[in-house]
Order: sequence, then C-alpha cells, then structure tokens
Amino acid sequence: MKFLSPITLLSLYLLSASQSVVSAPTDVYAPRILEPHGGETWFVGEKKTVIWDTTSPPKQITNRYGSIRLRKGGHTMDDVDLGSRFDILDGSKEITVPSVPEGSDYRIVLFGDSGNWSKAFSIANKTAEASRT
Repeated sequence: MKFLSPITLLSLYLLSASQSVVSAPTDVYAPRILEPHGGETWFVGEKKTVIWDTTSPPKQITNRYGSIRLRKGGHTMDDVDLGSRFDILDGSKEITVPSVPEGSDYRIVLFGDSGNWSKAFSIANKTAEASRT
C-alpha cells in the first residue's frame, strides 16, 4: 500500500484551493471624448482642455487613473505625455499643445482602463499660420 507524502498532500490541497478563486467582475470604461470634437486646429504652445463624457461610468472601474497621449495617423505617440495620473471621472484635463510637426490627422487618446481616441483635428505652428494669411 502506498501512502502520499505530506508534501504531496499539501501540494494537492493548495492546487485545488487556487482553482476555486473567482475574480470580481470588472467593467472596461471608455468614455467618449467630447473635445476635441474633430476638424478644429490647435496651435503649438496653446492651452487646450480635453473633455470627455462621464455621465454613465460603470460601478467597478479597474483603473481610475487616466493618461492622455497624442495620436498621429495610425500611431499613438507614447513619448508625448499630455497628462497622466488624473482621476478618469474628472471629465476634463487642461493640456499644452506640444511642439510636433504640422498635420491634420492628430487625435487625442484617453487611457484609463481602456484606450479610446477623439475625432481627427489639426495641429499647426502659429508662426506658419501667420505667414499664410
């Protein structure tokens, strides 16, 4: 007759106990960005307010700390931090338009426990805009 060693019994117990752990359900929160709303032009160095809809957040948000990045075309610019460590339920964050190449395919990316982005807008240099008029 074979006996199981105490270590084997303990291992089996711990394995069965770990299988019964159930994680609490969480909801992904991806609020709609209201500003920029698309089509506008932001100028390098200006202060702008990014605004998002906080009217119906889920009860259980996995990550309440937000982060704002800039996206150009199909690429999120991870090295351009426009704001971070703010409460995603604040609904807005003032940012400074960074010094980036001019373009009409920029978007704001809002990260909390999910990432979503605004409609496309333009960024221009004030001196370049003044010379065109």
